[in-house]
Amino acid sequence: MKNKYFAIINIGASAFRMIINEYIEGKEKTLEYLVKPLSLGRDTFTKGYIALENVYKAADILKNFKLKMDEYKIDRNYKALCTSGVREAQNRYFFIDYVKINAGIDLIILEPSDEIYIKYVGIRDELKEFVHYEKKGLIFANVSSGNVAVSIHKDNIMIYSAALPYGSLRLNEIFKYIPIINKYKAYEQYVSNMFYTIKTALPQGFKFQYVVVSGSSINLLIDLLNPEKNLFKKKDLLNLYKYIKTMDINDIIKNYNIRHSDAEVLLPTLTTYINLLSFTEKDEIHFSRTSFPLMLSNYYSGAIKDKELNKRLRKSFYYFGDRFKFDKNHARVVSKYALKIFDNLKPILSLGSKERFLLEVSAILHEIGYFINARNHEEHSFHIIKAVNFPGFSREDVTTVALVALLHRENPNKNYEEILVTLNIEKRLVVNKLVSILRIADALDANHNKLIRDINIVLVHDKLRVIVKTLKHPFLEEHSFKRKSKLFLETFGIRPELEVKIDYE
Repeated sequence: MKNKYFAIINIGASAFRMIINEYIEGKEKTLEYLVKPLSLGRDTFTKGYIALENVYKAADILKNFKLKMDEYKIDRNYKALCTSGVREAQNRYFFIDYVKINAGIDLIILEPSDEIYIKYVGIRDELKEFVHYEKKGLIFANVSSGNVAVSIHKDNIMIYSAALPYGSLRLNEIFKYIPIINKYKAYEQYVSNMFYTIKTALPQGFKFQYVVVSGSSINLLIDLLNPEKNLFKKKDLLNLYKYIKTMDINDIIKNYNIRHSDAEVLLPTLTTYINLLSFTEKDEIHFSRTSFPLMLSNYYSGAIKDKELNKRLRKSFYYFGDRFKFDKNHARVVSKYALKIFDNLKPILSLGSKERFLLEVSAILHEIGYFINARNHEEHSFHIIKAVNFPGFSREDVTTVALVALLHRENPNKNYEEILVTLNIEKRLVVNKLVSILRIADALDANHNKLIRDINIVLVHDKLRVIVKTLKHPFLEEHSFKRKSKLFLETFGIRPELEVKIDYE
């Protein structure tokens, strides 16, 4: 950063929040924390769009936020991020454009996978025990106004991740016309369906050891329950729930001296937490006190980093492949050869560590489509990969990997040319380079039997020598290499040549 200040604007479903932090040697000091209630989610979750009146109000709030940033001379060191209240609105692009013109703030729609990831990284940084928890078996849930973001971990593997439409304000809006005496039953039925959805995606007999939560209602529950340490006990949650579940909103406000907006979401939040504990068969919840805006600030300012991301993703992708009964040995061999080729092409590649990892993921998953059908398996691989949702792995990265897997065969369905046409020239060139390498690596294990024991790569000015060591002549690999090396020549202007060295034992 050019200066020591960084601002985050979080446009949530129920409120606008801005935090301005000063960072000195990676440590933050909060200078301003502003909250302005405005329930865009109430519009979006009921009407499907943000009412024009609220668009105007939002622009006024953000205009004042901009003035506050100007006081600190914050020009570019900020992020203004929208979650479900804007993300799901039909008129979201009009909203973004209106704010840009009238408030001078560039808004970014935060994708669900990115939202989950930042919350995960934030709480992982805060709770020292978190790494231990996720090794043993952890469910992390962030209960916000619009969504419940869930990620499940074990042995440093991402077992499950999703942003599910069961947020507390959303539930309140869905069932606002249900009589008070029955509303809690509606909440229970609806929330139980969420956990049924999660259960169907988990391995049979999966056991949770720890439950960790964060969210906008944490401070409300802290005030009401006064918990020891950072733990909510199931018995305390149940006692509060039983007392308020048939209580009128006005009585909740009066009895607990809380705001109307908090009273509205108290019952659905409690319902979610209690069902979460029942689902996991645990008696306590660990919680984070860190606000989402502070998590966003620490993440986008670079104050916190996830150094284990690629390692964790790699293990998760192999786990994902196992679910589709892929050939793990083939995936490992192709990945090994692809990375070896990549590393020896650095002088001409103009690609970095990010693209190297995308190539590795593509090599791991390129034949996952065999689970559906061997015929046109590359198309099935494309669709399976497109459905991937791993926090920390962006939608753009997912699309790149899906395309590389699709194109690892020489003649994919012509209909997919339309997808490639939508890519700009730089992105298409990246895809072509990765596909060129993957095709050669895949050809070197065409028989899926590791006939080739090892490879050496020698790059000269007009050719790529691929020297393979084997005990038997690899006829199928040789034939496949000739077919699959054409794109490499077209992309790099260098002809790949296969040299076979037979080791006699």
